[in-house]
Amino acid sequence: MTVPPQIGSEPLSFDRLRRLQATLSRRVVQRDEDNILQVGFAPQRTDRTAIHSQLSLPVTAQFDVQRKLQSLPSARKVAPVESVRLLDRKSRSYLQLDLQTDVQKTGRIVPTGVRVESDENYATTSVVVRWTKVAPVPVIDTIEQALDPRWRWGVLCVAHLFAQQLTTTTTQARVERKSTCGVGPESVRGSIIARGRVPGGPDISLIETGLDRLWLSGLLPRPNSPNLLPASESQLLDWISKGTDGTFLGDGVTHTWRWQTFYPELQIDSLGRLRHIVRYQSNESPSNGYPFGPGSSGGVLVAGGIPIGLQIAAISPDFQEAFAQSFGVSLQWLRNRLRATALQIVHLLI
Repeated sequence: MTVPPQIGSEPLSFDRLRRLQATLSRRVVQRDEDNILQVGFAPQRTDRTAIHSQLSLPVTAQFDVQRKLQSLPSARKVAPVESVRLLDRKSRSYLQLDLQTDVQKTGRIVPTGVRVESDENYATTSVVVRWTKVAPVPVIDTIEQALDPRWRWGVLCVAHLFAQQLTTTTTQARVERKSTCGVGPESVRGSIIARGRVPGGPDISLIETGLDRLWLSGLLPRPNSPNLLPASESQLLDWISKGTDGTFLGDGVTHTWRWQTFYPELQIDSLGRLRHIVRYQSNESPSNGYPFGPGSSGGVLVAGGIPIGLQIAAISPDFQEAFAQSFGVSLQWLRNRLRATALQIVHLLI
């Protein structure tokens, strides 16, 4: 098959990025398997001359390494521009795609707050959700409609918080209240009714509790809040190419961040190979502490008010860079697991 005479950049898609990652990762094995840890895709670089090619992609292929080596045989070097031969599924012909590259030193990725506690472990929840198994989906415009028992309520957290609890009985968790009434309890109890497999993912869990508990504890200001739509595929693909800035909502704290890299798949110790991972870096001075340190897993990543996903891990020991799994993967899995006709994000905790 021949390369079709097509001018301009090829459009991005999750499938194309996944296949490009697989091809580039196979090259890693041949070049420097012990040093190159993974391949992802960063926004286009503005400090380099644009690729003069009929077929290019509007992203940078990022090779994450344990250490940057000063001298390597040319056969083992990452070229400034990597060419990948990829089958175009529509035309059934092969495209020779050119990508600018970058090599970034990285550190050890480790699983990392209202605060959620289970036994002696803790993490974060920043997302309140509701779901139903009824069709057609019941309308919620008023508080009275929100009290419809066909709707169930809970908060999201990471699955790896509960990875060591292998009992067949329902796991319990405690969610710290935003406000208390007199001598009322400091936490809201809930049951873990769904959680992703660890390792393997997705790294998400659902803690069910009552609407009244969420409302009275300050975790939900309005029972009839409209649902918040998570980032769409087109929004994510735009940020993969151009980057963005946003806010991390954690345990009573917020941190600003900037987009770094997207990984169609990423292997993380103890969490396994997870799909659709976003890497981001704190905009704040390292002297201000560890913005994405232990216990911050489960906080939510937001850009322009749009929820992107839950934080699952960060790079130790500085915890200035972190990783989140896209809601496009985790919420779809959770909806299927619940057999829900609707699963909606209704509030982000700040």
